[in-house]
Amino acid sequence: MGTKMISTRHLVKGEDLNHHGTLYAGRGVEWMVEAGFMTASAATESEDIVCMRINSLLFSKPVPKGQMVIFDSCICYAGRTSLTAYVKVSNSKTGDFIVDGFFTYVYTDENGRPKAHGIVIEPENDLEQQLYDEAKKIQADSKAEAKTYYLRKDLSK
Repeated sequence: MGTKMISTRHLVKGEDLNHHGTLYAGRGVEWMVEAGFMTASAATESEDIVCMRINSLLFSKPVPKGQMVIFDSCICYAGRTSLTAYVKVSNSKTGDFIVDGFFTYVYTDENGRPKAHGIVIEPENDLEQQLYDEAKKIQADSKAEAKTYYLRKDLSK
């Protein structure tokens, strides 16, 4: 695939909880963005990466205090300046699936402008191909949505 799977872990502590006593979704998403960033940074061998888009997420299970969660992430699609990471979160003790999603990052130059990274992703198995195809569709939808956003922005002046 061109980039390796990177796994990180977080222990859910009291400060990570919502009013129900389970992992606050915002904290979980923060950790997912961080996991994707580490993967994109490893792929480019640079920290000049910014998160551009978070795609739909659906939490399937609550995570109580004291649980440790695993974030498995890989780069599954590369545009000219962007990289899309797939991040899957599971319970480290039970292996239960918690949430997954796609995160798009942009490789930037010293002025914060998009810069070509030269990475090519070539899926090597069915799962990688599935992730690649889904991320490619997300990228195409993102570009179409961005055009609509800029049109709306211009109309609001």
